[in-house]
Amino acid sequence: VTGINDNLADGNQSYLIILAAASSGDSGYNGLDPTDITVINTDNDSAGFTISPISGNTTEDLGSATFTLALNSQPSDNVVIGISSADTSEGTVSPSSITFTAINWNAMQTITVAGVSDDLADGSQSYVIVMAAASSSDSNYNGLNPTDVTVINTDNNSADFDISSISGNTTELGGSATFTVRLNSQPTADVVIALSSSDSSEGAVSPASLTFT
Repeated sequence: VTGINDNLADGNQSYLIILAAASSGDSGYNGLDPTDITVINTDNDSAGFTISPISGNTTEDLGSATFTLALNSQPSDNVVIGISSADTSEGTVSPSSITFTAINWNAMQTITVAGVSDDLADGSQSYVIVMAAASSSDSNYNGLNPTDVTVINTDNNSADFDISSISGNTTELGGSATFTVRLNSQPTADVVIALSSSDSSEGAVSPASLTFT
């Protein structure tokens, strides 16, 4: 008796080897029915998920990364898994859900994660793509939760100043010149820069300070 493989996580299954009633010209044996044999076919499938590693980091320049997901066994009904980003200020995910059927259960489905830009010099930030518990009328999969996926969003900002060139020379007749200053990234608190002249007998500066919020 040789076991037959299926893709269902259906546990160990009992079945019968049926021995038919004997056929013979010997009246002692003709119609005599041997006892049927009970056999158990041991299951080699289990409900679960195969998730690939993330292909790389996302970036604040909207760079994306992908990972894939498939079921480990054939479900008896559709299996739906919701997908979301735990921090949409760092990354978004598409699609928002995937569905596996008895046909496509072992086909790897691709999930795309896109980085989101901000103006903060906050360094590379880790965030999580949340895989919701599966919803299915297949009791083996219903409520089974895939592992969440951790992603890093690479920062494209740095704390620094953008200072223009001076517009020209000042003159002893009171001629003035200007330049501009701004921050390269959004601060988390006010940034105050005091201004002064190294030689007040040659030039004066106004205002006395700049405040960036």
